[in-house]
Amino acid sequence: MRALDRLISFIFSIIILIISITLILVGVKIVEPRVISDLISTYVLNESIINEKVFNPITISGIVLLLLSLKTTVFLSLFKVRDRAPISVKSKNGEVQISQDTIINTAKNATLAYDNIKDVQARMAKKRNGVIIYEVIQVYVDTNIRELVEAVQEDVKRTVMANIGVTVVDVNIKIRNIFATKKKEDVAEPAKEEIKEEKAEVEEPKTEDEKLEEIVSKPDKKVLTEAIEKLDDITEAVEEEAKEEE
Repeated sequence: MRALDRLISFIFSIIILIISITLILVGVKIVEPRVISDLISTYVLNESIINEKVFNPITISGIVLLLLSLKTTVFLSLFKVRDRAPISVKSKNGEVQISQDTIINTAKNATLAYDNIKDVQARMAKKRNGVIIYEVIQVYVDTNIRELVEAVQEDVKRTVMANIGVTVVDVNIKIRNIFATKKKEDVAEPAKEEIKEEKAEVEEPKTEDEKLEEIVSKPDKKVLTEAIEKLDDITEAVEEEAKEEE
Protein backbone atom coordinates (compact mmCIF):
# COMPACT_ATOMS: atom_id res chain seq x y z
CA MET A 1 0.00 0.00 0.00
CA ARG A 2 2.82 2.41 0.73
CA ALA A 3 4.27 1.94 -2.77
CA LEU A 4 0.83 2.52 -4.30
CA ASP A 5 0.32 5.64 -2.20
CA ARG A 6 3.67 7.01 -3.32
CA LEU A 7 2.82 6.28 -6.98
CA ILE A 8 -0.55 8.02 -6.71
CA SER A 9 1.00 11.01 -4.98
CA PHE A 10 3.68 11.21 -7.68
CA ILE A 11 1.13 11.12 -10.54
CA PHE A 12 -1.07 13.71 -8.89
CA SER A 13 1.95 15.94 -8.23
CA ILE A 14 2.97 15.74 -11.92
CA ILE A 15 -0.52 16.77 -13.01
CA ILE A 16 -0.56 19.71 -10.62
CA LEU A 17 2.94 20.68 -11.79
CA ILE A 18 1.86 20.73 -15.47
CA ILE A 19 -1.20 22.83 -14.67
CA SER A 20 0.88 25.23 -12.56
CA ILE A 21 3.52 25.70 -15.28
CA THR A 22 0.80 26.26 -17.89
CA LEU A 23 -0.87 28.95 -15.79
CA ILE A 24 2.49 30.65 -15.17
CA LEU A 25 3.35 30.66 -18.90
CA VAL A 26 -0.04 32.14 -19.74
CA GLY A 27 0.21 34.70 -16.94
CA VAL A 28 3.61 36.06 -18.05
CA LYS A 29 2.37 36.04 -21.69
CA ILE A 30 4.93 33.56 -22.93
CA VAL A 31 2.10 31.37 -24.22
CA GLU A 32 -1.06 32.84 -25.68
CA PRO A 33 -4.31 31.76 -24.03
CA ARG A 34 -5.62 30.98 -27.51
CA VAL A 35 -2.97 28.24 -27.92
CA ILE A 36 -4.06 26.58 -24.68
CA SER A 37 -7.74 26.83 -25.61
CA ASP A 38 -7.06 25.32 -29.05
CA LEU A 39 -5.17 22.42 -27.50
CA ILE A 40 -7.94 21.80 -24.99
CA SER A 41 -10.68 21.99 -27.61
CA THR A 42 -8.77 19.71 -29.96
CA TYR A 43 -7.52 17.01 -27.63
CA VAL A 44 -9.68 17.32 -24.51
CA LEU A 45 -13.04 18.93 -25.20
CA ASN A 46 -13.45 17.52 -28.67
CA GLU A 47 -17.16 17.17 -29.52
CA SER A 48 -16.63 13.86 -31.27
CA ILE A 49 -15.03 12.47 -28.14
CA ILE A 50 -17.67 13.88 -25.81
CA ASN A 51 -20.62 12.63 -27.88
CA GLU A 52 -19.12 9.20 -28.31
CA LYS A 53 -20.28 7.58 -25.07
CA VAL A 54 -21.57 8.47 -21.65
CA PHE A 55 -18.34 7.28 -20.09
CA ASN A 56 -16.08 8.97 -22.61
CA PRO A 57 -12.37 9.65 -22.00
CA ILE A 58 -13.18 13.07 -20.57
CA THR A 59 -15.51 11.63 -17.93
CA ILE A 60 -13.06 8.86 -17.06
CA SER A 61 -10.19 11.34 -16.76
CA GLY A 62 -12.29 13.51 -14.47
CA ILE A 63 -13.19 10.54 -12.26
CA VAL A 64 -9.54 9.46 -12.07
CA LEU A 65 -8.41 12.97 -11.11
CA LEU A 66 -11.15 13.16 -8.48
CA LEU A 67 -10.10 9.84 -6.95
CA LEU A 68 -6.44 10.88 -6.99
CA SER A 69 -7.25 14.13 -5.22
CA LEU A 70 -9.35 12.34 -2.62
CA LYS A 71 -6.66 9.71 -2.12
CA THR A 72 -3.92 12.27 -1.57
CA THR A 73 -5.98 14.42 0.80
CA VAL A 74 -8.85 12.85 2.69
CA PHE A 75 -7.94 9.16 2.54
CA LEU A 76 -4.28 9.62 3.41
CA SER A 77 -5.24 11.77 6.40
CA LEU A 78 -7.67 9.11 7.60
CA PHE A 79 -5.08 6.38 7.13
CA LYS A 80 -2.51 8.35 9.11
CA VAL A 81 -4.96 8.85 11.97
CA ARG A 82 -5.83 5.16 11.88
CA ASP A 83 -2.17 4.16 11.82
CA ARG A 84 -1.50 6.30 14.91
CA ALA A 85 -4.39 4.76 16.83
CA PRO A 86 -3.45 3.24 20.22
CA ILE A 87 -2.97 -0.46 20.77
CA SER A 88 -5.57 -2.26 22.87
CA VAL A 89 -4.21 -4.63 25.50
CA LYS A 90 -6.58 -6.86 27.43
CA SER A 91 -6.00 -7.37 31.14
CA LYS A 92 -7.79 -9.32 33.86
CA ASN A 93 -9.88 -6.29 34.84
CA GLY A 94 -10.59 -4.79 31.44
CA GLU A 95 -8.87 -3.19 28.47
CA VAL A 96 -5.89 -0.81 28.36
CA GLN A 97 -5.14 1.61 25.51
CA ILE A 98 -1.39 1.93 24.88
CA SER A 99 -0.23 4.78 22.66
CA GLN A 100 2.23 3.99 19.91
CA ASP A 101 4.69 6.55 21.32
CA THR A 102 4.82 4.51 24.53
CA ILE A 103 5.76 1.36 22.61
CA ILE A 104 8.33 3.22 20.49
CA ASN A 105 9.97 4.88 23.50
CA THR A 106 10.12 1.57 25.35
CA ALA A 107 11.88 -0.03 22.40
CA LYS A 108 14.30 2.92 22.13
CA ASN A 109 15.18 2.77 25.83
CA ALA A 110 15.88 -0.95 25.59
CA THR A 111 18.16 -0.29 22.62
CA LEU A 112 20.04 2.64 24.16
CA ALA A 113 20.91 0.47 27.17
CA TYR A 114 23.83 -0.84 25.10
CA ASP A 115 27.01 1.25 25.41
CA ASN A 116 28.05 0.53 21.81
CA ILE A 117 24.96 2.28 20.43
CA LYS A 118 25.23 6.03 19.92
CA ASP A 119 21.74 6.89 18.68
CA VAL A 120 18.51 5.19 17.64
CA GLN A 121 15.39 6.18 15.72
CA ALA A 122 12.34 3.95 15.91
CA ARG A 123 8.85 3.55 14.50
CA MET A 124 6.27 0.78 14.51
CA ALA A 125 3.58 -0.80 12.39
CA LYS A 126 0.51 -2.66 13.59
CA LYS A 127 -0.18 -6.25 12.64
CA ARG A 128 -3.05 -8.56 13.50
CA ASN A 129 -0.99 -10.60 15.93
CA GLY A 130 1.13 -7.76 17.32
CA VAL A 131 3.44 -4.99 16.14
CA ILE A 132 6.63 -4.68 14.11
CA ILE A 133 9.39 -2.40 15.38
CA TYR A 134 11.65 -0.64 12.88
CA GLU A 135 14.88 0.85 14.23
CA VAL A 136 17.72 2.80 12.64
CA ILE A 137 20.77 2.80 14.91
CA GLN A 138 24.26 4.28 14.92
CA VAL A 139 27.05 2.33 16.60
CA TYR A 140 30.63 2.90 17.68
CA VAL A 141 33.63 1.32 16.04
CA ASP A 142 34.99 -2.08 17.18
CA THR A 143 31.45 -3.40 17.61
CA ASN A 144 30.39 -6.89 16.66
CA ILE A 145 27.34 -5.72 14.74
CA ARG A 146 25.85 -9.17 14.24
CA GLU A 147 25.93 -10.06 17.94
CA LEU A 148 24.75 -6.58 18.90
CA VAL A 149 21.76 -6.66 16.54
CA GLU A 150 20.67 -10.10 17.73
CA ALA A 151 20.91 -9.03 21.36
CA VAL A 152 18.98 -5.80 20.71
CA GLN A 153 16.22 -7.67 18.87
CA GLU A 154 15.78 -10.11 21.75
CA ASP A 155 15.83 -7.35 24.38
CA VAL A 156 13.34 -5.17 22.52
CA LYS A 157 10.90 -8.07 22.13
CA ARG A 158 11.26 -9.11 25.76
CA THR A 159 11.08 -5.57 27.19
CA VAL A 160 8.01 -4.48 25.23
CA MET A 161 6.19 -7.71 26.05
CA ALA A 162 7.14 -7.66 29.75
CA ASN A 163 6.47 -3.95 30.40
CA ILE A 164 3.53 -3.27 28.10
CA GLY A 165 2.05 -6.64 27.20
CA VAL A 166 2.21 -6.09 23.43
CA THR A 167 3.58 -8.88 21.26
CA VAL A 168 6.45 -7.83 19.02
CA VAL A 169 6.36 -9.91 15.85
CA ASP A 170 9.63 -8.65 14.37
CA VAL A 171 12.35 -6.14 15.15
CA ASN A 172 13.91 -4.85 11.94
CA ILE A 173 17.18 -2.97 12.45
CA LYS A 174 19.15 -0.85 10.01
CA ILE A 175 22.72 0.27 10.76
CA ARG A 176 23.02 3.84 9.54
CA ASN A 177 26.55 4.82 10.58
CA ILE A 178 29.63 3.79 12.56
CA PHE A 179 31.47 6.32 14.73
CA ALA A 180 35.17 6.10 15.51
CA THR A 181 35.07 7.45 19.06
CA LYS A 182 32.55 7.81 21.82
CA LYS A 183 31.05 11.05 23.00
CA LYS A 184 33.40 13.59 24.56
CA GLU A 185 31.40 13.71 27.75
CA ASP A 186 31.60 9.91 28.05
CA VAL A 187 35.39 9.99 27.75
CA ALA A 188 35.76 12.98 30.05
CA GLU A 189 33.68 11.52 32.88
CA PRO A 190 36.45 9.31 34.42
CA ALA A 191 38.94 12.16 34.21
CA LYS A 192 36.54 14.46 36.05
CA GLU A 193 36.04 11.86 38.79
CA GLU A 194 39.81 11.42 39.22
CA ILE A 195 40.27 15.18 39.57
CA LYS A 196 37.55 15.31 42.20
CA GLU A 197 39.16 12.44 44.14
CA GLU A 198 42.58 14.12 44.02
CA LYS A 199 41.05 17.38 45.16
CA ALA A 200 39.30 15.62 48.01
CA GLU A 201 42.59 14.06 49.10
CA VAL A 202 44.30 17.45 49.14
CA GLU A 203 41.53 19.03 51.16
CA GLU A 204 41.63 16.38 53.94
CA PRO A 205 42.56 17.93 57.32
CA LYS A 206 46.12 17.27 58.47
CA THR A 207 47.18 16.13 61.92
CA GLU A 208 49.48 18.14 64.19
CA ASP A 209 52.38 15.79 63.49
CA GLU A 210 51.92 16.25 59.70
CA LYS A 211 51.88 20.02 60.09
CA LEU A 212 55.00 19.83 62.28
CA GLU A 213 56.79 17.68 59.72
CA GLU A 214 56.06 20.27 57.03
CA ILE A 215 57.49 23.10 59.18
CA VAL A 216 60.64 21.47 60.51
CA SER A 217 62.83 18.58 59.42
CA LYS A 218 63.26 15.42 61.46
CA PRO A 219 66.52 16.52 63.29
CA ASP A 220 64.96 19.90 64.15
CA LYS A 221 61.87 18.17 65.42
CA LYS A 222 63.95 16.01 67.79
CA VAL A 223 65.73 19.06 69.22
CA LEU A 224 62.48 20.92 69.66
CA THR A 225 60.91 17.95 71.43
CA GLU A 226 63.83 17.71 73.90
CA ALA A 227 63.60 21.44 74.61
CA ILE A 228 59.88 21.17 75.33
CA GLU A 229 60.50 18.25 77.71
CA LYS A 230 63.18 20.22 79.60
CA LEU A 231 60.85 23.21 79.79
CA ASP A 232 58.15 21.00 81.29
CA ASP A 233 60.65 19.69 83.89
CA ILE A 234 61.66 23.23 84.88
CA THR A 235 58.02 24.26 85.16
CA GLU A 236 57.25 21.33 87.44
CA ALA A 237 60.28 22.11 89.66
CA VAL A 238 59.23 25.75 90.05
CA GLU A 239 55.69 24.73 90.97
CA GLU A 240 57.02 22.31 93.62
CA GLU A 241 59.27 24.99 95.18
CA ALA A 242 56.33 27.38 95.29
CA LYS A 243 54.25 24.81 97.10
CA GLU A 244 57.01 24.17 99.67
CA GLU A 245 57.38 27.89 100.43
CA GLU A 246 53.64 28.13 101.05
